Amino acid sequence: MPVWVPDEKTVARSRLGEFLAVTGCADPRSLDRRAREDPAWFWGEAARWLGVEWQREPDAVVAGLEEPHGARWFPGGELNIADNAVDRWVRRGRGAEPALRWETEDGERGCLTFAGLADEVDRVAAGLLDHGVGFGDRVGIQLPMVREAVVASLACAKIGAVAVLLFSGFGEAAVAQRLGDAGAVALVCADGFPRRGKTVPLREVIAKVAESTPSLRTCVVVSLAGTEVPGPRLPGEVPWDALGAGRTGTVEAARCPSNHPLMIAYTSGTTGAPKGITLGHAGFAVKAGTDAAWCFDVGEGDVSAWITDPGWIMSPITVFGGLVAGSAVAVYGGGVDYPDHGRVWRFAEGAGVTMLGVSPTLVRTLARGGEDAVPDEPATIRVFASSGEPWTPDAFSWLFDRVGRGRVPIINYSGGTEVSGAILSNTTLQPIVSCGFAGPVPGMAAEVAGPAGEPVTGSVGELVLRRPSPGMPLGFWGQPGRYERTYWSHWPGTWLHGDFAEVDADGVWFIRGRSDDTMNVAGKRLGPAEIEQIAGEHPGVSESAAFGTPDPVKGERVVVLVVPAGQVARDGLADEVSALVRERLGAALRPHAVHTVPSLPRTRSGKILRRVIRAVYLGEHPGDLSSLDNPESIDVVKEVR
Repeated sequence: MPVWVPDEKTVARSRLGEFLAVTGCADPRSLDRRAREDPAWFWGEAARWLGVEWQREPDAVVAGLEEPHGARWFPGGELNIADNAVDRWVRRGRGAEPALRWETEDGERGCLTFAGLADEVDRVAAGLLDHGVGFGDRVGIQLPMVREAVVASLACAKIGAVAVLLFSGFGEAAVAQRLGDAGAVALVCADGFPRRGKTVPLREVIAKVAESTPSLRTCVVVSLAGTEVPGPRLPGEVPWDALGAGRTGTVEAARCPSNHPLMIAYTSGTTGAPKGITLGHAGFAVKAGTDAAWCFDVGEGDVSAWITDPGWIMSPITVFGGLVAGSAVAVYGGGVDYPDHGRVWRFAEGAGVTMLGVSPTLVRTLARGGEDAVPDEPATIRVFASSGEPWTPDAFSWLFDRVGRGRVPIINYSGGTEVSGAILSNTTLQPIVSCGFAGPVPGMAAEVAGPAGEPVTGSVGELVLRRPSPGMPLGFWGQPGRYERTYWSHWPGTWLHGDFAEVDADGVWFIRGRSDDTMNVAGKRLGPAEIEQIAGEHPGVSESAAFGTPDPVKGERVVVLVVPAGQVARDGLADEVSALVRERLGAALRPHAVHTVPSLPRTRSGKILRRVIRAVYLGEHPGDLSSLDNPESIDVVKEVR
């Protein structure tokens, strides 16, 4: 049953509804069907409706559809995403309107108008050019979610440089590996930053990174620590405020072919080097811009914010996508529960946020604050959005019922870096079911596939895409052929995303976890999300991770790690969770072991690293740990195995 149904006012203001009227389609599902039949028509209409401005009109919408992995979107066209995100709105008379709001952990707040943001982007762009950064050069950006991170990414895009996304909490090895792989010539970084009332120094770390990255010529240093941070001077060090100090006039936006790289976003696996997913100007502008408009329902007059890190794809989707769609954006660069669990809500209210993106993990963190974590009814927020991991019913209910008072829709949004946005999403035009998705985002041609690649409904299968879309990668940086092998080789002409999904009898979609996390217990295939959802129903469990371990008889057996509510495990909790799973799934799928732990290994974006947990539990090499946010959790897993 839906927990939320749009009222007449919401339907009337829906931007997706506006696009439906333009296309003559009755509803999102009929639009998706037409997009599958004629992707060139659909994406051409989408770009026109979005109003992106081309430096040169493309010769076609798409070429090479007969080989999906080689599809070329908007061939012959030239478009600069920074020009479309900022300068376009100044040209259209919106220069005096707010474009970027921010709040720091120590309480500093500020705002730049579109004209002010354009001027700041030009200053930084001119400074980068002055220091030898040119068209196609790679520039690392390692900053927390502060205004400088937004300006730096826009400035790189404006001159045609390629941003290399880096998590603000990465250590020396992870940063050096990515910068070295990309051949970065410059790095925009902080000398340190405040976190939970303390200063995290970075100068020593960056100095070591520079030593092991021969291509790095320039380090632009943003002073965020609030006090002088000891450490060596960095190669080609330039203070952020000194960039472009002598600039006069504006910086002309570089003419970027549609497939010119905008950014390199690295994703980690359990083995091998991270994949440098390369995304382009035109494809990202159209996909992220339409997602912002159709899924998050933002446009002129809105303020979009996502509690995230610039190293995670939701940052550029929110910033570039929101700005291209006409929304202002807001950023918060501090601890989410510092000095208390109400910090995020105060930021949202102070910045006038109308669309707030959060992860289920963040929601569970805030919910632990009890009544103090429940704000007054959000005055400005009309849309919540969420991504990164499946919801649990209790976390969804806390955000929807307690915080949103049952009136603010939650846009469940799932896809990833590889597609520049969502594959599945809710919208403000369709009823919303707890933890579910209204369906595929129009144009993504998503299906659930059975063992032979055939479409299935009513059962769990692989999430696949039957058509390419503009936001898909240009390739993997420096690794020709790996893109095709990774996504397009399992079933010819079909993109295998790596998620388990299910469509119920009412047409509601659900993500059932990563398909490569699948357990096979005595011939029964089981996703971790199914076990974790049941464990999460126990009032003594805050969150959990399920994984399979070898069994000489059954093939695999189930092990569950649970984090107790309140961080204190009472006697009998493990046995009760095991009994609950047995009651719901049967004796054959009862966990072999349930362990209580204080925390689970996760990335900075909140994703639980099940494959890492499994490897550590089995005493195997855990693979790449550069994205791990809480390394101490690994030792806990070793102790319970």
